[in-house]
Amino acid sequence: MAKKFLSAAAAALFVSASLVTVAAPAQAAEAPAATASSSTEATARYDLKPAYTVSALKAPGYAGSVAIHAENVGTDRYFGEFPVVSFKVEVKTASGPKGVDRLITPSWYNGAYVRDLGFNTETSTRTFIVTLSNPVKAGESQLIGSLSFGDGLTSEGRLTNYIEVTQVGRIAGDTSSGNDQRVDSRQATLTDFGNPNKGIF
Repeated sequence: MAKKFLSAAAAALFVSASLVTVAAPAQAAEAPAATASSSTEATARYDLKPAYTVSALKAPGYAGSVAIHAENVGTDRYFGEFPVVSFKVEVKTASGPKGVDRLITPSWYNGAYVRDLGFNTETSTRTFIVTLSNPVKAGESQLIGSLSFGDGLTSEGRLTNYIEVTQVGRIAGDTSSGNDQRVDSRQATLTDFGNPNKGIF
């Protein structure tokens, strides 16, 4: 009887240990779900990110247009009374003669307004301010302006340019600045079909 009792006890102990071993991975598998939840909670309520699109046929240094978008990557609708929300757009020289301006004609869309602040010969930079007046819905990529470049050929050589955009005016509650400061067209430009582009115009 003692042997039978010991055998039954040993079997019970083995089954209990097996259940503990199986339960451990199940607890570990729950960890990624908590991480995903934390990531979702970390998304900002108010957050605009500049982006660029251009025709795949636009050759660097030649005539053509570049579109500038404000992407709402936050969770809430983004709106500020005019002229609260604004972006500084700087067109800089990538190659060619320094201190030489290039014909650039701005256009604006969806209630935005573009102001030309002129050309700085010392830094070879033409600066624009784009001011929004319409809301940008969550998840929307809103076209706010475009720059139409003239031919870059000059008597001193052919100019090519790139663009940097910085958000300089934001609504209360927008504390995210990691994706809207000096956004370089060489890293943030897509073609009209969504393919990466070199971002030199």
